Amino acid sequence: MSESYIQLPPDSTGKKVRSIYYPDKGVYEEVGLSKNIESTNPFYAVSVSASAVAAGKHHITIWNGSTSYIRIHVVKVGMHSTAAVTGFVMQFILQRASAVSGGTALTIVKFDPRDPDPPTGISATTGATVTLKEAPLFIFTVNPEETGGTAWELAYLPKPIVIAPGEGITIQQYGTAGVGLFNAVIIFSIEVVTP
Repeated sequence: MSESYIQLPPDSTGKKVRSIYYPDKGVYEEVGLSKNIESTNPFYAVSVSASAVAAGKHHITIWNGSTSYIRIHVVKVGMHSTAAVTGFVMQFILQRASAVSGGTALTIVKFDPRDPDPPTGISATTGATVTLKEAPLFIFTVNPEETGGTAWELAYLPKPIVIAPGEGITIQQYGTAGVGLFNAVIIFSIEVVTP
């Protein structure tokens, strides 16, 4: 048995179909492969580190100004306190955005160096001005009470959060000012193969 290809006679452009050839039987058998779409879609990550806490601040925002769809797979947030506090609870809200402007650019990195760069128009920022679109998708509560304490929380998403062209996603600090530094990573893919 060996893998081969069969020329498709009706197609004069030279397209071929993948097949397996059984020489003992003189027969070709077509090969069909099935993969999870995420094995084809390129993956990226963006993170913010040591973002000073401030009430209402948008610590990390992704904007989709492309024609592709973004699929958010993992969101992990953390808080590092820089002073002793009592009963200290910080809330961070993951929410869709209908507009994003300003802020400081964050670097989007590839999981696989062979993947293409993200499509033009996909960007990430910290400290942006954001117009929120709808109710929160997820609320993180972290509580590092002692000086130098760190607390992390991971969003358990039942399925990827899909960000359509012309919208974004942000993690905004809720009203409490607090003392400390915010950290987060968002792992996402770009739809090349759609579900």
